[in-house]
Amino acid sequence: MLLQDLGNIGEFVGALGVVVSLVYLARQMIQNTKSIRAASFNSMVENSIRLSEHSFRDSEFSTFLVRAQTDPEGLTPEERLRWDSYMTAVYRHFGNLQYAHRVGTLDPEMWTAYKATLKDHLRTPSWADWFLENRNLFSESLGAQVDVTLVELAADRAALEA
Repeated sequence: MLLQDLGNIGEFVGALGVVVSLVYLARQMIQNTKSIRAASFNSMVENSIRLSEHSFRDSEFSTFLVRAQTDPEGLTPEERLRWDSYMTAVYRHFGNLQYAHRVGTLDPEMWTAYKATLKDHLRTPSWADWFLENRNLFSESLGAQVDVTLVELAADRAALEA
């Protein structure tokens, strides 16, 4: 065997090692992406729970929330601040969920479920009114999603009345 033959074998083995390394790295990146998506989803669920947790752990907040939803004009200045803060947090959460869906870190099935939750909230007139009065605080894409949802709700109501 010539020295050149040994060199060719060495090049082949080296190239094979590079290919094996690239395949391994690609598999690791796929696994890492899945882990990041899972962590991101977990964070979104935790945020959802934190936002709703007050209503089932704190009866005073539950009473306030019912009053704010049914008669936001009757709130005291302190309660109005609380309502505004709560609504800002909730709509920021929906904006974050929408962004996560758009960039591919939120599964489409989960985004559909969150859109249904948004739609359920927007059935309450005070939720829709609050957003429309404060839409400048949020992304245009969230505003567009709320607009689409409000059109759907109007169509649902019209269908029920027909």
